[in-house]
Amino acid sequence: MSQKETTHFLQRFLLQLAKQDTPRSAKHAAAVLLPIIAQPGQAEQIVLTQRSAHLRHHPSQISLPGGKHDPEDINLSHTALRETYEEIGIHPTAFTIHGQLPKQTTVSNFSVRPFIATTNQALSFKLNYDEVAQVMVLPLQPFLRLDNYHGYAFKRRGKLEEVYFIEVEKHVIWGATAKILRDFASHCCR
Repeated sequence: MSQKETTHFLQRFLLQLAKQDTPRSAKHAAAVLLPIIAQPGQAEQIVLTQRSAHLRHHPSQISLPGGKHDPEDINLSHTALRETYEEIGIHPTAFTIHGQLPKQTTVSNFSVRPFIATTNQALSFKLNYDEVAQVMVLPLQPFLRLDNYHGYAFKRRGKLEEVYFIEVEKHVIWGATAKILRDFASHCCR
């Protein structure tokens, strides 16, 4: 994707953050960062994490960096940046937030707000192994192609639900993370 194309799709997210960015029910609120590395002359990349195997919620799954809202957090974008720093050691000042995507509700009953952010810095990760088993820096382009996503419909608690998944470089991303990435692709590639 060219720098001009990158600028074009990021402009779609140059929205004011929602005025009610502070969650009403903080005990189930969470936020994630959709971090894009956009260095001049290089293809854009996305940063994903694999959660530690011993975690209570979503162990070993590939996810976006982020986590549960703390009462001390100013708002959910602060939550996403703080959690990214705690999990993979990238300081919040490394990122520029461009906007947000619709909330996703996880099977563990978290309401997750995704924030799109970019950096033009070369990142050096410092993992918190209590939370993150590994970091993956993958090309962004495959995530922008809607035909790379696959859905699986099933009934849960009497309701029909659809789960998305995508495979990139032998990594299978599914569930809420895949849905967030698919929503991002839908907005970018209109």
